[in-house]
Amino acid sequence: MPTTRNIRIPRPAVAALGLALLAGCATAPVPVQQAAHHHGAAPPAAAQAPAAAPASRAASMEQLTALLGCPPRKLQVDAAELRQAACDSPQGRLTIVTFATDNGKRTWLDAAQAYGGSYLVGERWVVVAAAGPLEQLRARLGGELETPQHH
Repeated sequence: MPTTRNIRIPRPAVAALGLALLAGCATAPVPVQQAAHHHGAAPPAAAQAPAAAPASRAASMEQLTALLGCPPRKLQVDAAELRQAACDSPQGRLTIVTFATDNGKRTWLDAAQAYGGSYLVGERWVVVAAAGPLEQLRARLGGELETPQHH
């Protein structure tokens, strides 16, 4: 007959592990423009500082599509953590993604930026399109333009 063994982990060890995990998740991510890229250092901030845009704020998918002048064709993703839709606007084809949390947004961006592209990043939302149209949209929506540097 096989024997079973209960392993007991002391409570202080569990608490220390939990605190370590929380501390690792609590650090603020560094914007792409300020971080050193795996292919080299990012250009100096002064060389890439665009004109000031209004401060971004959290917005729903419906609010963003109304501001952009394009109703979403169809939600591509409709989940608790994010919603994603594509739409055709006066500025061209846009992909709009809204997030439940800023941490979820950063995780999505980190994965998406591996594929290149340009991203207008606001508080719990991202708009994906060509850099030119995003610069125009930035004046209306606020946010920061992020374009990974790939060589």
